[in-house]
Amino acid sequence: MYKWKSLLFVSAVLCGLLIAPLHHAGAQESKPLSGQAQPSDEAIWRQFLEWLPSAPPVDSPGILYNQYRSRLISNGASTTEADREIAIIRRTMRERSDGWRIMFNNIYSSSTPGFVTQPNALLVATVESRKPGRALDVGMGQGRNAVFLALKGWDVTGFDVSDEGLAIARKNAERAGVKLNAVRETDEAFDYGSGQWDLIVFMYEPFPVTSAAYVERLRKSMKPGGIIVIESYGDDATAPNRPVPAIDPGQLLAAFKDFRLLHFEDTVTVPDWLGAGAKRRVVRMVAEKRP
Repeated sequence: MYKWKSLLFVSAVLCGLLIAPLHHAGAQESKPLSGQAQPSDEAIWRQFLEWLPSAPPVDSPGILYNQYRSRLISNGASTTEADREIAIIRRTMRERSDGWRIMFNNIYSSSTPGFVTQPNALLVATVESRKPGRALDVGMGQGRNAVFLALKGWDVTGFDVSDEGLAIARKNAERAGVKLNAVRETDEAFDYGSGQWDLIVFMYEPFPVTSAAYVERLRKSMKPGGIIVIESYGDDATAPNRPVPAIDPGQLLAAFKDFRLLHFEDTVTVPDWLGAGAKRRVVRMVAEKRP
């Protein structure tokens, strides 16, 4: 009996010695799967930018985000991880400009624009009885507002990051028989100058128009009595999933406190950038630089 017990003990020890290394190896192999580090925000952004030029033309940024989310999931990401990455991309798009050129080259290549192609109604009403002067169209896109102003006798400069948008704007101006100074430049690099503009047009742009420093940059570039016309999505600064060009109406009023307010609306309507064509909150403002 003692001999059998000894043999059983030795067998158990040998089995333990054989199993332990296998268990240890298995633990080492599974560790990266369970504890794999998430990619950095910068890596997520770079991967999105690498994919963006290959995306088929669409009519709005939201569709591009949804397409990329679907791609992440098809490549094995969970819905939670995909949503996390899209949130990082949306935030980075608000903070940086290096993705806008690629994105809007895509959008302006679409045969079905997701925005109103007629001049903005607030702008039309504002300049109706105003003497033409020098106008700046910030983020002019395909030139719907710039061409309208040129037809009304304004000397118009517009800038945008999109080659596709500017090419269409130039063609539209040529077709209308007017001249535009169309510049490919980022907002950070564009020289607004000093005391130059009688009118600045700011429509659905992702620039920091509620920043005191940015508003001061605009104010310095305007002539005394010059006006700025602003329209965009209206959302509180803390609203979840707000579009990148969204403006907090309260912050907008505070930023332009040194201007004379000519018009202000915080309303619900169909925006010029239509999306699904549904009504949503929109903010509109016309402000004049005090003499």
